[in-house]
Amino acid sequence: RLLYVPASRFARLAGGNETSIARVTREPIVEYHEAYYRPNATALMISGDITVDEAVRHASRGLGDWSGTAPEVTEPVDAQRFPDARVHLVHKAEAPQSELRVGHVAVPRLHEDYFPLLVMNAILGGLFSSRLNLNLREVHAYTYGAHSAFDWRRAASPFEISTAVETAVTADALREILTELTRIREAPVTADELSLAISYLIGVFPIRFETTAEVAGGLANVEIFRLPTNYFDTYRDRVRAVTADDVLRVARTHLDPARLQVVIVGDATAIEQPLTALGVGPVTVYDPFDADPPVPGD
Repeated sequence: RLLYVPASRFARLAGGNETSIARVTREPIVEYHEAYYRPNATALMISGDITVDEAVRHASRGLGDWSGTAPEVTEPVDAQRFPDARVHLVHKAEAPQSELRVGHVAVPRLHEDYFPLLVMNAILGGLFSSRLNLNLREVHAYTYGAHSAFDWRRAASPFEISTAVETAVTADALREILTELTRIREAPVTADELSLAISYLIGVFPIRFETTAEVAGGLANVEIFRLPTNYFDTYRDRVRAVTADDVLRVARTHLDPARLQVVIVGDATAIEQPLTALGVGPVTVYDPFDADPPVPGD
């Protein structure tokens, strides 16, 4: 809700909330099914000990007389709610730890920089040996783990760093997160970092498709994200082709500290002042029991 503009479907919980679920009735569910569950909007994935001819025969028998045309799906609005960096602090009285989420709206899944971004994220926060985890966990012992990821979508996707730390070091942890975001945008990653990230991504690739369910899921992602049909055939070569200059370029292009939205759930009485002193952006404190609190500067 704090990342995307209020008009965006992405600004609302996928599973709804207490208020929206209470309003659900049968009629709109039936209407939605009638409108959108149609063959032209459907792809069938079959994976297992079965031939193509057998798969087609089963599909034809079960779905051969299915008819109707679904309307074209409009992608959700994907604009970021606030153009400037802000800190959103949800007050949890006497919380011994703070949960931190730091990020902004980034790029769609089907983007020419996907593979450099994949490698860049692995180095920044996607691996156990990533910069964020080594800094916050190994060097400073602030957390058991720090992680970064892109939540890929067909529209502009969120980039997010996440961790949990003891209340007393909340501002210190955020400072180190910002340090690593700045550092990866300032100079090329080392040869060892690049080699480790590429080797990991290439090495785990076959493991992701060990079961028939995982194969079917991979094919479904090709359909969902409208990827090229040779995506899996070229995956490892494209990862292997990423250079340190590529990583630096996409970090500078697609990571923007000036647009970061920082969401922290913790004891505001203990951490609001240190967070304000960091100067990341204006700090707003929210009541967790307010279903729709006002957001200053909207």
